[in-house]
Amino acid sequence: MVDGYVLLIANTDKTGSTIDRVPAKLKAPVLVKLNALGLDGYGNPIEETTEETQALA
Repeated sequence: MVDGYVLLIANTDKTGSTIDRVPAKLKAPVLVKLNALGLDGYGNPIEETTEETQALA
């Protein structure tokens, strides 16, 4: 189930799925897998905060 939700959210531009549609008991493992792929719960890339990116902000 977790992998299915991860795939749906990773392809949110086609599916419209987000973390909001994931059952509460599966949200944590889904977010862990999405974060490992560099994505947030809405299928957007996670921007890593580094000293360099903080200086640009």
